[in-house]
Amino acid sequence: MADKLRENPPQRDIAGYAAQEKANQAPEEISNQVRGHKANLNNITNTSEESKQNSEQKLKELGGEGAFFSKDQK
Repeated sequence: MADKLRENPPQRDIAGYAAQEKANQAPEEISNQVRGHKANLNNITNTSEESKQNSEQKLKELGGEGAFFSKDQK
């Protein structure tokens, strides 16, 4: 069996790993990302419109207001 694996190692599913990595993010990490994007949207002077549009899209992908995590809600 080991010889067979050396000859034909299993191929990594890169797209699958990326999806799994996001699925395994801790709620605190997602909440921190949401907080950063919301701060970007509220930064009037130092943020470009393109950056704000990107943050709006990321917020939607992360779950919007529902993506905030509170340790009280475990």
